[in-house]
Amino acid sequence: MKKLTYILVLFSLISVNQKAHGTAQIPDFLIYKGDTLSIFTNPLESYFDKKPRPDKVFQRYGYNSTACWRGYIGYWELSNDSLFLVELQGDSTKIDLSLIFKDRETNKKIHADWYSSSLLNPYGKLIHYEHMGYGSIYEYEMKFEFTKGILTDIVHFDNSKSRKSKFTQDNKLLRDYILDNTNHSLIPDSVKMARVFVQIISVTSEGKIDSVIIARGFNKDLDEEAKRVVKSIPDWDVLYKHGEPYNLLWNIPVVFKRNKKVRPANKPQ
Repeated sequence: MKKLTYILVLFSLISVNQKAHGTAQIPDFLIYKGDTLSIFTNPLESYFDKKPRPDKVFQRYGYNSTACWRGYIGYWELSNDSLFLVELQGDSTKIDLSLIFKDRETNKKIHADWYSSSLLNPYGKLIHYEHMGYGSIYEYEMKFEFTKGILTDIVHFDNSKSRKSKFTQDNKLLRDYILDNTNHSLIPDSVKMARVFVQIISVTSEGKIDSVIIARGFNKDLDEEAKRVVKSIPDWDVLYKHGEPYNLLWNIPVVFKRNKKVRPANKPQ
């Protein structure tokens, strides 16, 4: 977290990132105690709950990118415990606020008196990248709570107990583990290859997979074997979000091959 000049550096990094991950969203920014924080929240959107959304304005002056679905980047300021909209940035120019707000003066900062919710500032190390929206998880989070644009509380979250598994970081390692630890003799005689999809539901704080379901099965024997193999994976991601354990849903394919060397189904791992 740096001063306002850091925005340009951060924005250039995000712009590079959006080429590879088009649906991860560019954040709004909050000026707080001299720092400029990225926020995984867009307070202006709740203004449009009761006012017409000026989509034509955003289409003409804003961003036309899947990385900025709302069409603008908002710059906000927390001053004297009040939230203000300072600026809306489009693709190459500022968006005239008078085109957005028809019910108030726009020649100064606009008090966000319509906003009664929270702003979330993620910071620290990126723990888990999520391809959609603001789903990525960071080491720490700071949540600002507002009622009618007035700050009511600040809450800090610690997600630093999160850790990633080598099996989620290396697809080949995961694929080889499953293939080598599956009892392929269970495949029916009439089938050369079968595939079962197992969904991981929950993981313990030690990284042990403790709950799975069949997302797409084949038959009873192969489904049970697929569940056994996935639950036997010795280590999985342990994630925290908003300071609490957080379970991602993973769909894991288990492939049965007729000519694969058989490993006993109940051999200890």
